[in-house]
Formats: sequence, C-alpha cells, structure tokens
Amino acid sequence: MIKEIEQFNILDKFVRIPWDGRDHDGDQLANGTYLYKLIVESTDKEFRETVLGKLAVIR
Repeated sequence: MIKEIEQFNILDKFVRIPWDGRDHDGDQLANGTYLYKLIVESTDKEFRETVLGKLAVIR
C-alpha cells in the first residue's frame, strides 16, 4: 500500500479529499501506473461502495 487517506463525518454530498502524491514515508511517487481502491461508506454502515481504478503519474 502506498498511502491510505481516511476522512470521517463528511456531511456534504460531494467531497474532495486532497492528496499531494506522496507515500506514507513522504516520498513522491515515481512515474508509472498505479492501481487504487476507493471505499465510501455511510456512518450508519447502510451504504458502502467500492471503486477500483488506475492512476498514471507522469512528471
């Protein structure tokens, strides 16, 4: 795992979660293609959605 970003108690319908492109150690990611997994879950656990995708880093 490169980085895990957690956000709690979000009340807005649309949310942006900033990420500076760094890993857990604070190093910038190298050029390449990365897989990501996004999990969105309601606080009452009634809604849960998982999205898988690819992210390209090119500097």
